[in-house]
Amino acid sequence: MTQRLPDIYESRQARAMLEALQAGDVERAVRLESHLLAEAAEGPEEREAMRDQLHAAMLFRAQIDASEAGDEAAAARHQTIFTQTCSEKVIRTLISSALLHAGLERGELPADKHDLLTQYLDENGVGAELKSLAAGIRRAA
Repeated sequence: MTQRLPDIYESRQARAMLEALQAGDVERAVRLESHLLAEAAEGPEEREAMRDQLHAAMLFRAQIDASEAGDEAAAARHQTIFTQTCSEKVIRTLISSALLHAGLERGELPADKHDLLTQYLDENGVGAELKSLAAGIRRAA
């Protein structure tokens, strides 16, 4: 049985923002980003950190989409921008989020990916809810 990320305001807004970007509606995506950051962040510093995470997520998603579409040149460009413009902490946070999402969707992760997820969650000091979700993901051999 697979698990899903919590259906909370922030998750719904992030999905809507991604859908807007995929549809080419950048204006709507920017509006949704502003609303999401206003609701989720408790101050200017946190808002900027979250903005960095959102931008990293969009670059990461663009890389995956380009790769899945067979456009390796675009995927490489997005990866370069991602690694050159995003901090190590943001990259680790994003990778742990991607691994958590994949693990929840599949119900399991390969051992090396599961270990990386656990390491990154520990390093990022996440809360009990996310650790509980990760603990429900089977560690495949």
